[in-house]
Amino acid sequence: MRGRATATRRRRHRARRWGAPTRAAAVEGDGASAGVGEDGASASASEGEGVGEGRPVIVLDGANIAWGYSAALHAAFGSKNKQPLSRGVLAALAHEDWAKIDADVVCFVPSTYVEGPLHGLADGGDLSTVVAKNVRYLGGGAWRNEKLYAEVERGRVVLVERPAGKRSADDLKIIDYAREREARIISNDRYNDHKMGVGSLKAYLKSHLFDYEFVFGTDKKRIEHQAEAVEVCVGSKYLPSPPVEESEGTNGEWSAEVHASGSSRPWARYAKDALWGKNGQPRMKKRRSMGKAVRAPQLPAKDLGFPFWALDDEFIPCVFNPSCKF
Repeated sequence: MRGRATATRRRRHRARRWGAPTRAAAVEGDGASAGVGEDGASASASEGEGVGEGRPVIVLDGANIAWGYSAALHAAFGSKNKQPLSRGVLAALAHEDWAKIDADVVCFVPSTYVEGPLHGLADGGDLSTVVAKNVRYLGGGAWRNEKLYAEVERGRVVLVERPAGKRSADDLKIIDYAREREARIISNDRYNDHKMGVGSLKAYLKSHLFDYEFVFGTDKKRIEHQAEAVEVCVGSKYLPSPPVEESEGTNGEWSAEVHASGSSRPWARYAKDALWGKNGQPRMKKRRSMGKAVRAPQLPAKDLGFPFWALDDEFIPCVFNPSCKF
């Protein structure tokens, strides 16, 4: 009986997490790695000052939500591109229930998602996947996500530095900030590494941590049919020309070596991690090691298919749906 009840709970969890074909929830964590560092959080100066004075406070896990939207596109439509996307964060900030309860909403986002090298930028990745309408080149290999930067200027997004080897800096900042204000946290990350041995934190998260899903108002065939009439602006060819002073040896074109150096998938430890789904699995090639034949992964050719991640909002109606109700 106990085993049957456990199996039922697992099925319910999967159904809530992934939903129907056009309903999808995020993967746990920020989608980059299961490993978590220690402390070392350093947020931007504002940190939502003045928030929560007599009003309920909602704290959004921006990294988890940005990756969650990317995972939701894969679950609902088979999108292969694997990178954090700003639209998930914007949809979470715009959730209509926040206004109904007059809540203060603060979203913590790693600073590199907003400004930095293209490979770590939300809507960035590399020169073939960049969502041109959402980013701007600042020079010297640095880029900015204009959508998220506008929310920083409005005070709704707080930037968190992630020191080298401490990917959990934003998790810790979120938890500390929320506990100080008795805030509700919206994330599909269960923060299990942080709860170990901390009974008070475990109790707090049990009552204040809520998951979410993205609900799409269309289907894959309709999206692809509607998008045939427009040109999807994905890739560097839709960006303005690079600065003249950085054009030497590039013929005035965008160059990965000059403008977008670094790994396009810095969080991918293995070849299979570079794309969502089975098509991200590497081909296996036999080689010999210590006199025995073994199989070693080969990075597959990059085939991202239809660019769901770069479509305008009108083609993919989307609603952010947190599990907390008011």
